[in-house]
Amino acid sequence: MSADELFLALVAMIQVTRPALLNPAGDGFDVDVSPLLAQKDLSDDERLVLRLYGVLSAAADAPDFSVDLIPAEASRLARALGLVESAREWPAESLALTRALRDRLR
Repeated sequence: MSADELFLALVAMIQVTRPALLNPAGDGFDVDVSPLLAQKDLSDDERLVLRLYGVLSAAADAPDFSVDLIPAEASRLARALGLVESAREWPAESLALTRALRDRLR
């Protein structure tokens, strides 16, 4: 997964799971997963958010990331990407990235 794809995956999962973890900042937003880290019982979606965040944080300067998803995680991520894609109009390159990632997750 490229850095862009991993970031897209993380943001999509957050948007459908806990949008309050995204805080407006400058031209974009910051991700704050501390509420999840403080939580005892996590849903499967919340655990996936933390996994994706951990992979992205561990090697922030890497061009590509290895994320081994079980079928249920891949399905959850593809669903989240689809929901985010359908929520508004996106630039063509964003749609292409989202759709390519969704195709690989199926």
